[in-house]
This record gives sequence, structure tokens and C-alpha cells, in this order.
Amino acid sequence: MRFFLVNLYGRTTPYLFLSQVRKIKGLISSIKFPDFNFNKFLNYQVEEHKLDSNQKKEITKEISFTLPTVSITSSSFYNKPDFPPSDIFLLTPTPTSFLFNFPSSYIFPTIQITSFKPTQPPKPTATPTFSPITSDMRPGTSLTEIFKEVNKRACIPVALLYAFKTVETGERFKNDSPSVIRIYNTYGWWITGAGDPCYGFGYHAQTGIVPEDSVKAGTRCENPIGDPNDLKIMGILQISEWEQQVVQKYISSIIPKNDRRVLFDNALIFAYLTRNRVGKPPKDCDNWPDEVIKIAASKHLGNGCEYYYSQTGASGNYCNEVLTKYKEYKKQGF
Repeated sequence: MRFFLVNLYGRTTPYLFLSQVRKIKGLISSIKFPDFNFNKFLNYQVEEHKLDSNQKKEITKEISFTLPTVSITSSSFYNKPDFPPSDIFLLTPTPTSFLFNFPSSYIFPTIQITSFKPTQPPKPTATPTFSPITSDMRPGTSLTEIFKEVNKRACIPVALLYAFKTVETGERFKNDSPSVIRIYNTYGWWITGAGDPCYGFGYHAQTGIVPEDSVKAGTRCENPIGDPNDLKIMGILQISEWEQQVVQKYISSIIPKNDRRVLFDNALIFAYLTRNRVGKPPKDCDNWPDEVIKIAASKHLGNGCEYYYSQTGASGNYCNEVLTKYKEYKKQGF
């Protein structure tokens, strides 16, 4: 009943101050309604035809009640509100006001929505690409520069190239002038006669003889080492003819016309051979583990570390020698 009266009044009154709502609530709460026995009322309706007039009057008197009268005047709640007029509760919402009726002077806060772009995943660093070397003169005017150029293209430590070179052919070319390096780092130097095949390791290491395609063909540069099988090994890192042929599919896009007697070509052939021989080469292009270096040395020597040359009397552990030289060059900053 209280809920009904409050809602009935609210339907006919668009706006009520909160204090007025409180007063109406208190007023209605103070009304005491008499108890009403609905069971007796219903039973009376059912049994009415069985009763005489005097019995009907007694029962009607028992179940009837008189609604209380309450004098409600506008002055009892339409007095001056005890809060600012702007605090108005809207009972009948309008499409524009929704829940609250804001004064015309009210300034709504501005909300700025910034659109966010999804973060793009970082692009992987692209592997540098190099144009094919078509000039007869190869890159690098010193042995260090040549090895660094090979390192860029084949991802092999410069110190490791130096270690193998020192064990195979000693100190030659390490301190030569740029003019000398240019001679032996140019394709065809053994044909034009610009260089000496004996100085440039342009002879077969096992026989010590300059091959027939050179200007000094047949010249003996070294005594034979006593190996009956001539693998036609040449160059600063001692690459055989068969090894040069095998690696062509890897280096032909870098140097279409190549030869193991050219300083750069010889080092690049060796680098690609070595990376394939160690199985899964390290991703670090400047530092290789000792175990990988020993595998590379064993493969280059011929599936073993122990060597012995009867003619020269040389013997030792090839893998340990290469590893020792590698660590020495690393200490020097290569």
C-alpha cells in the first residue's frame, strides 16, 4: 500500500525534491491500517445465501473497516528545500536528461579517446647481401682485410682463418705490403706472370711442382712430401682440386669465376667447406667453441688429428695446433 501511494503520487508529479520524498515516506509510514481478515470475508461471500439478515449484519460489521483520513496539504511538504535547487531527483526521465536534470550552466567534462595502433612486431635484422664479385681484383689489401671480407660472407671467425693459415703455410702474407697483396689477390696472377707461383703457393703441395696452366709450369718449388696421391693442393689454406669443385655450388653466386690460388677465393672456399664439415655451425661469426674447432681441424686434415710426414720428419697433433693458434689470435683481438 505504501509503495502504491508513493508511486501514485510520483506518476502525477514530475519532479520531487529529495527532502519532499523523505517527508512523504515518513507521513505514509505513520499511517496505521486496521487488520483485515480476508478469510472471513471470503467465507462470508460463499455462505451468504445460507444466513438470515441479522447474521449478515453481524458478520459485515466484524469484517468492515474505515480507511483512516489524513489531511495532506501542499504546505506540509512543498516548503523551501534544504539543499540547492540543482539537486533535483528526476522521477519521469526524458530522452535528453536520462537520470539527472543538470542545470544549464553545468559544464560536462571532456573525454578524449585516443586511438591506439597495434604494436608491430619487430622486424628481424636482415642478413646483409653482397653483389657478386665480377672484378678480377678481390676485396681486401691486407690479409686481415681479406679474412674480414670472408667473415662477412661466410660467418667464420677471422682468428680461425688466421690459425689454419699459420699452421698450413706459416707467416707469409701476414705483413706484406698492399701492393704485394693486390698481386696475389687478383684472379689470373699465375697466368699473367705478375706473381711468383712458388711464393704464392701456386704449386701442388704434395709434389712441389707448378701445374701446367701456369707461366712457370713444371718448376719445382718444394720437395715432395712423400704422398703418392696428388690431390693438387694449392693456396694459403691448402685447398685441393676436388674441394674447389665441391664448393662451387656455394660460392658461384659470390665469385662466379674463382680459383684457389687467389687469396680471397682460397679463404672463402675453405670457410664454406669448414662450415659444412662441422655439421651445424655456430651462429656466432666471431667465436667458435673448442670442440667445433677441433672437428673442423680433423676434417681438414683428413678425419684425424695425428700427422706424420716421413720426408720432413714433421709430426704432432694437428687439432691441438690449430686450437692453440686460434686462442693466440683471439688474444690479439682477431
